[in-house]
Amino acid sequence: MKKLLLILLVLLGLQIQAQVYFCDSINYTIQSAQSGPTTTILMLNGIANIPGTVTSWDWQACDANLCYSASGQSVTFNQFNVTDTIKVCLTTILDINMTIYTCMQCDSLVYGLGGWMKMGVLTSIKEVEINIVKDNKMYDLLGRE
Repeated sequence: MKKLLLILLVLLGLQIQAQVYFCDSINYTIQSAQSGPTTTILMLNGIANIPGTVTSWDWQACDANLCYSASGQSVTFNQFNVTDTIKVCLTTILDINMTIYTCMQCDSLVYGLGGWMKMGVLTSIKEVEINIVKDNKMYDLLGRE
């Protein structure tokens, strides 16, 4: 009887609801303009799935010396060189059912073959070829014969 009551308590008393984290739905794309490699355009996308209002998009892009700010869904930064590593941060403020969410994401950007890209994103894989020398000699871990 105790087990039956425990099972009923668990089934009826505990309600587990999945948490929805709206900040996971926000991301942006990076475009290098056709006019030159130093222009970076950041465009926000992925907002359509959020059931509320976005009150602001605030961007900050920094190189080793200076930081620049902009607001809006699509912003352009043309202060950087191809040799720079840029840190880009997007702060988005959401109003969902009278609850305010502040979402912040930061990425480091470097200039590569396809223009500006997020640092650490895998772009290609090259297989390593092993060169085995068979000279019938034995070596220890320090490389001594």
